[in-house]
Amino acid sequence: MVDINQKERTIRVKIVYYGPALGGKTTNLRVLHEQAIGARRGELISVNSMQDRTILCDLLPLRSGGFRGYDLKLQLLAVPGQSMYSATRRVVLKAADGIVFVANSASDRWYENTQSLKEMNANLVAHQVDPNTIPFVIQYNKRDLPQVIDLPALGRELNVRHVPSFPAVATEGSGVLETFAAILSVTLQELCRRYRTMELPPGQTIEAWVKQAVKGIFGREQFDVLPADAPAQEVEEPPVEIELPDGTSMAVASTGYRRVRVTTPQDVPAAPAPATAAPRPAQAPAAEAHPSEALAASYAEASAELGFVVNDLREELTAALLRLDEMRRALELATEPTGSADVEARVRRILQVLVAAGGASAAALRLATTETARSVTLPPLVSDPLSRTTWGQRHLDELGDLPEPLVEEAVESPQLTDALRASEPSFEAVVLVPLRSAERLLGLALLYYDVHAALPSRDTQVHLGYLARELAGPLEASAAREATAAAGRLRVLSQAAAAGVASLLTRLPPEAVRRQSLNLADVLAPLRVPGVFVAAPTEAIAVAADAPLLRFTLATLVHLCETDSLERGQTPEITVRAAVDGSAVRVTVSAVGRSSVLAAGDPGHHLSDAELSVVQTIAALHDGALTHNRDAEHRPVFVLQLRRA
Repeated sequence: MVDINQKERTIRVKIVYYGPALGGKTTNLRVLHEQAIGARRGELISVNSMQDRTILCDLLPLRSGGFRGYDLKLQLLAVPGQSMYSATRRVVLKAADGIVFVANSASDRWYENTQSLKEMNANLVAHQVDPNTIPFVIQYNKRDLPQVIDLPALGRELNVRHVPSFPAVATEGSGVLETFAAILSVTLQELCRRYRTMELPPGQTIEAWVKQAVKGIFGREQFDVLPADAPAQEVEEPPVEIELPDGTSMAVASTGYRRVRVTTPQDVPAAPAPATAAPRPAQAPAAEAHPSEALAASYAEASAELGFVVNDLREELTAALLRLDEMRRALELATEPTGSADVEARVRRILQVLVAAGGASAAALRLATTETARSVTLPPLVSDPLSRTTWGQRHLDELGDLPEPLVEEAVESPQLTDALRASEPSFEAVVLVPLRSAERLLGLALLYYDVHAALPSRDTQVHLGYLARELAGPLEASAAREATAAAGRLRVLSQAAAAGVASLLTRLPPEAVRRQSLNLADVLAPLRVPGVFVAAPTEAIAVAADAPLLRFTLATLVHLCETDSLERGQTPEITVRAAVDGSAVRVTVSAVGRSSVLAAGDPGHHLSDAELSVVQTIAALHDGALTHNRDAEHRPVFVLQLRRA
């Protein structure tokens, strides 16, 4: 029975190759293993006699890729064909989701074929499975022999269900892939019918998915036919190369063909009788020795499970090595100098790491460091699917406090379905990965998954969260660097405007300033934003001032401190403090920027003379004064003195 693991987001499907001895079951699995891409196959394990006859079963794990957001893993098993291993065949057949019956086309194997089919049906009944409904495919192997049974005759005897059937010469690779694709197709059709979780969305078909899966496993849609006299190659395979996020590769242990040979009683030749021994009296032939069926069955079941556990451990090791390398890439990206790369270039590198770690089909990153949110995408996307819709923009805005990665599938809401499936290409799910600094959200990575992609398991989501924490640093650095460059461009424009405003203010008569009693706390309140700390006495302080001009003055001083911090390679942190000094009120605005991932700039940058001139003119119009200096760490400190009302 299929194993659907919701937590790990995996589906395990068991397919059994059944048939008479010497029919070619092991050869089918060996060819599939040889032709499969290294990253998609496990280790082929055979437990054989000294004559290379299967005595337990052959085990071949394959990964077909994503199916309905799950990682679909195939477990292929070939039963031993010799009559003495009937108990093993019965155990291996247990919980099978699909069966390939490999018939021997040799003209002298008619009886073995029919008997094996009858035994298979009897074993299915013993497991309370209907032989007439289980997914089933027949392969007529060994069609290259000089004397073979006609296909119509084989079909009349073996294919009473009229299931898909294929002539084959497994040793040459002919018919092997076609048989595999057919059993995969009919098995998944039956599972989709029985399990709602596995139903494909509208417009998707099993046939299209199988075609894509076969190409993903083997890199092609059909095998090249091998020469009939090509010897079987048993060489030590090189390590499998796994592609890493930066385009390089890493070698892991090969998933080769492991053959275990075990000496059986049939392998031990009988000792010759001594020449001088007296003739023994005739005895009835001894009954053929059979191991205990219960013991053999337990041994076979344990061996099969052990084989797949070993493969799971191998997959876990490979995944751990990949995650380690992804973390290394994230650390390198977080610690390298910002250089001249713009924000979009760095964002794309961040996305490439996250896409590789999450196995996503496409990705976008929605930046939260700009005044208006904007998105950067990776091909094949040209725009972000969610940001294109009004509902999607509102939904993303609501996720500003998202603490960890979140998986959302299209079926969860009609609006999400419309946004994802109306995209080109269309998607079935999105994983939202927040990139945060200690104070705020810097960006939201959107990893999109099509219908054939496996959604990340819970462990992978945790891994994505760790990567996001590392990658938030370079994102913050690039955003701050771009903000500094933008501030420089704006300064050029604002200096000219400030000079004009200062000239106008100097010619403004004092009576034109609308002085009124203002509560200083009300004036300072709008300055309380992230990155600006405002401290004022608890008692009410009233000042005589023009409200718009005073607010403009304080905002300008805060802006000058922020710009200076950015130029010095620091994250801006501004302090505004108000205190009473006799009949005057002193407002101190200072930069206390903390170190950031930006490289430190040169201390002592010149503040904008034009902007300072405007602020000083406004202070003079209020019978006040502005002084500015730098502290021991060369950070700007402004003191604005105003008259109390």
